[in-house]
Amino acid sequence: MNKFIRVNMTTKEITTSAVPEKYAGLAGRGLTSNFVNDEVKPTCHALGKNNKIIFAPGYLTGTNAAQSGRISVGSKSPLTGTIKESNSGGNFPRKWLN
Repeated sequence: MNKFIRVNMTTKEITTSAVPEKYAGLAGRGLTSNFVNDEVKPTCHALGKNNKIIFAPGYLTGTNAAQSGRISVGSKSPLTGTIKESNSGGNFPRKWLN
């Protein structure tokens, strides 16, 4: 992971930037949880425009390690109002990195 891709769903603007130093070394659930904690206000509505959904590959995604194709998706949960994360495996995470 050497870049962040941000998509503004209101304006359809896509920006790419270097990974901020505070997120260096994070991946998967660690990255999604830290990102939501830092950038999503706790008082925002989980289904509102101020919530964010974060897709983050796992540490070993893109390597030849067995079972390494993992991706985590995190956001503020509409059910609990806290940070929630789900993950998946397969070919999508590997193809997404390319």
